[in-house]
Amino acid sequence: MKLNRKIIMIASAATLAFGAISLPASADDAPYTVTDGTHLDADSYKGFKLFRNWCARCHGTYGQGMVGPNLADSLKFISKDEFTKTVTNGKSGTIGSMPAWKKNKKVVAGMDQLYSYLKARSDGAIGVIKPKKTK
Repeated sequence: MKLNRKIIMIASAATLAFGAISLPASADDAPYTVTDGTHLDADSYKGFKLFRNWCARCHGTYGQGMVGPNLADSLKFISKDEFTKTVTNGKSGTIGSMPAWKKNKKVVAGMDQLYSYLKARSDGAIGVIKPKKTK
């Protein structure tokens, strides 16, 4: 199993700073599939569309951060459970607050898809581009 050097360095830094974090045991464990660095599987692409419609106004077009934090960086350090709780219930921060999305049926129903897209961005599998859907 060959791991990307960047992932190993990030994991090492995060382990020192925050304790242990979990990484996929292999690429097969990733919740997304990216082809040619530009094409997302259907579910992750739905997550991109959901992100674009509900999240991009605060977190940037591709999750790179704006008023809200850079989610591509944040997902390197938080678990899927923490992500889900934050999106569902909201969160107050030092600068602003994340609204609770639990009443938005589209966001709640697409939570796994949203996470998959953002995880692909966080892992560097897809860059700061408008992805395409794998056919």
